[in-house]
Amino acid sequence: MPIVFKNLKKEYLVVFLMSVSVVFSGSLIAPIEQRFISSLTENSVLMGFTFALGTLSLSLIALIFARLSRTYGKNKFIIAGAAMGILYPLIYATSTNILQYMGGKMVFGFAGAAMGPLLIAYLQEHLSIEKNQGKLLGYLYSAQSIAGSFGAIFGGFVADRYFLGAPYYLQFAVLLIPFFLALKFFGRRRVETNGGLASSVEAKHSLAKHHSYLFSIKYILSKPYLVYRFLFEIPFRMMWSVEIILYPLIILSFIDSNTVIGSVFATQGVIAMIVLPFAGKLVDKRSYMTGMRWAFFLMGISTFVMAFSISLSMFWILAGLFSVGLAIGGPARGVLEIKNIESEHRAEIIAVLTIFGYLLEALSPFLAGILLTMLNPKMVLLFYALLIWLFFGIATVVLKIKLKSK
Repeated sequence: MPIVFKNLKKEYLVVFLMSVSVVFSGSLIAPIEQRFISSLTENSVLMGFTFALGTLSLSLIALIFARLSRTYGKNKFIIAGAAMGILYPLIYATSTNILQYMGGKMVFGFAGAAMGPLLIAYLQEHLSIEKNQGKLLGYLYSAQSIAGSFGAIFGGFVADRYFLGAPYYLQFAVLLIPFFLALKFFGRRRVETNGGLASSVEAKHSLAKHHSYLFSIKYILSKPYLVYRFLFEIPFRMMWSVEIILYPLIILSFIDSNTVIGSVFATQGVIAMIVLPFAGKLVDKRSYMTGMRWAFFLMGISTFVMAFSISLSMFWILAGLFSVGLAIGGPARGVLEIKNIESEHRAEIIAVLTIFGYLLEALSPFLAGILLTMLNPKMVLLFYALLIWLFFGIATVVLKIKLKSK
């Protein structure tokens, strides 16, 4: 066992297991979801809206849940999110029309809003006192990548071996793991600090001091590095959310195989698995800003060249390079948040950053669906590559201006 894992607190390990299970479950359907939805509708715009609906519903309520958690505690919301999480795969799998599938996406959104941002805030609170924050995040993300890689290739295999909807039933079984972990760990009667607030009375008093929902936005805009993080999220989330649409379409232009599609996603996961521990060490040794810049650069280069792929092998290699950029960006973003967000406001700020990311995820597939009516998948990918470079420039300039004004 690596020395970094010695004497780890159970809080980290529980979040570790829950997060890895959720990632594995999601990756099971990555190779087939676009095809499954295509069997319900041939309308590319409606298809893009369906992908966007889950993140859109999540975005509408995540901040509300985060603010309520200051009064009622994170535990109840995490348990509720885990409980709802076991429902949506069954709705997906039994869908006979696109409206039913959309209903599943909305349940997914509510589950993610209740559990996602609060689980991240909970983890960051416990990592804030650790010295090797980058390493710990790197190992967590590496484990998620392992889960994602195995899940993607296994999901494609199961779909080819049995039937297209089979991975959804497997997803349901895997999501029972975080559900039971949430019941076991967060279901205990325990005192929650809520970022340093020991009682619900204090939480209510603190909440009253900044009751406006604009407080979180003002807080982010007051921190130069959080603004940089905010701008980084735009190309990061937009590109990440359309992989599931564009990658299968481009790969299918080379070869018709669900297993190959799953293998490409799996390759990205394996590469990230290898890179992430080193990325965490880089962030700890150098700085989170070094990691952010490298992430921008590698994602921009790989995506741009990927749009001009002339063979499956070329596309595959570049997809792997893109995953290196994603891997470096993970610990860098996490450490940036830990060091620049006060614990008292962490859940709310994480919720806002999450909402912003999910709104981008909602917009991006919808935009991709519109673009696909006019352009081929590679040209749509080129559009997203140019967005990465555009926001790299904007984020760099804005950071310099805000630091000078301090």
